[in-house]
Amino acid sequence: MKTILKTLGMLLAIFACILAAQAQDSKPAQPQAGDLDFASKATASNNFELQAATIALAKSQNANIKQYAQMIADDHTAAGNELATLVKNKNWQLSSADDQNYKTMIDQLNNADASNFDRVYTDMMVKNHQDAISLFKDASTGTATTDADLRKFAGDKIPAFEKHLGQIKNMQPSDPSIGDMPITPNAPSPASKNKVPKLKLK
Repeated sequence: MKTILKTLGMLLAIFACILAAQAQDSKPAQPQAGDLDFASKATASNNFELQAATIALAKSQNANIKQYAQMIADDHTAAGNELATLVKNKNWQLSSADDQNYKTMIDQLNNADASNFDRVYTDMMVKNHQDAISLFKDASTGTATTDADLRKFAGDKIPAFEKHLGQIKNMQPSDPSIGDMPITPNAPSPASKNKVPKLKLK
């Protein structure tokens, strides 16, 4: 009888260990701080691209700018949905990234007059894509992010961002006194005194 009880006790202990292991496996992987930081920053950057594209489609009078903005809207909608699904599946809670700079740039786009809008938009797109490429390269090859799915997502998006950057650079005004100037809120634009060349999407 004692042998039977001892055997049953061992079986119950083994069963309890199996259940505990299964429960542990079912828990979502805990992200590192770098994973959450990148996902939050990537989400904020992507949302800015989408807002800026919406404004460009409404305000720009240049067909090439509108074509570019539509491409940005399509590509960044897909990227945003992919990242949102990844975050949801992992049950991560993202913090709200500091997006005050993005809010300032959105205000600039909304307030830009027709003669200056395309310059402001192209300058913003160059700067934001340069920043995004740097952010995504760090996430895909650096040490801050550890989640394999997130690192793959970052690496997969870099070629498209580099394509966007190359195209928008070709659409900037050729006058270096205009194109190299930083974007500042409420600053008078030199572009208003210069005729912006016809933009061509390559």
